[in-house]
Amino acid sequence: MTDPHRALARALTRLQPGWTLLSSEATPWASITFSGTRHVLHYRGAAPDIVLGEQEFALPGHLVADITAAVAGDRIVIEALTIETGETV
Repeated sequence: MTDPHRALARALTRLQPGWTLLSSEATPWASITFSGTRHVLHYRGAAPDIVLGEQEFALPGHLVADITAAVAGDRIVIEALTIETGETV
């Protein structure tokens, strides 16, 4: 299964090529029904009118259940929740 944290960071960098990843962290997450990971990624760059909720991310074996962006000047903080789908590609 693909590492969803690395795959998400790569997908965001491809989506916004002017961004520089400053730091990131991943924390395991689970509910009664699902398992996944919470992600926090800190970037530097321009973020004009960023809309991530409409974006599709290719993360084999995972799906992005929730994603938000907070922008302050040239700093962007992305918070996301990925859920394991059990599918492998």
